Amino acid sequence: MEASRGRSRFNGPMYQTDVSGRPNVMENIIGKSGWIIVILLVVVVFAAIFLPQSRQFFLNLRAETVTIVDTSARPTPGSSGTRELKIITVLGRDGIPAILEPQFITPTEAVGQMDPSERVIGVSINGEHRAYPLNLLSRHEIVNDIVGGKPIAVTW
Repeated sequence: MEASRGRSRFNGPMYQTDVSGRPNVMENIIGKSGWIIVILLVVVVFAAIFLPQSRQFFLNLRAETVTIVDTSARPTPGSSGTRELKIITVLGRDGIPAILEPQFITPTEAVGQMDPSERVIGVSINGEHRAYPLNLLSRHEIVNDIVGGKPIAVTW
């Protein structure tokens, strides 16, 4: 039999062969789609190993160094009494979306949906009353609303 890359019959089904005519075992086991999975797994492992370093690199791109007066430190010869701090911006501007048009439920519905000990920020203006649950404000941090005809911003 002539040795060539291609298909060959070895007493059974067709097998992929290498240039010497031997069956290409890895090609027959994995197949073309299997190689894609193997490559993706290698990329994921590589990213998992090097991700902490790359993440720190990108955080440093958005860092700013500030100098503050350190009144708690005991002055020593040669010290300036200041400390340098690095402020890292993780979220960009408007990274946490505000609630712009809040939807409210009735007090009866709230009894079924909220725990009696759940904390809220309460607002009463011109006889109109609102309660803003802190667990919701922890995810959004600001609610723009109109209460009693007055525009307000509830922040947490």
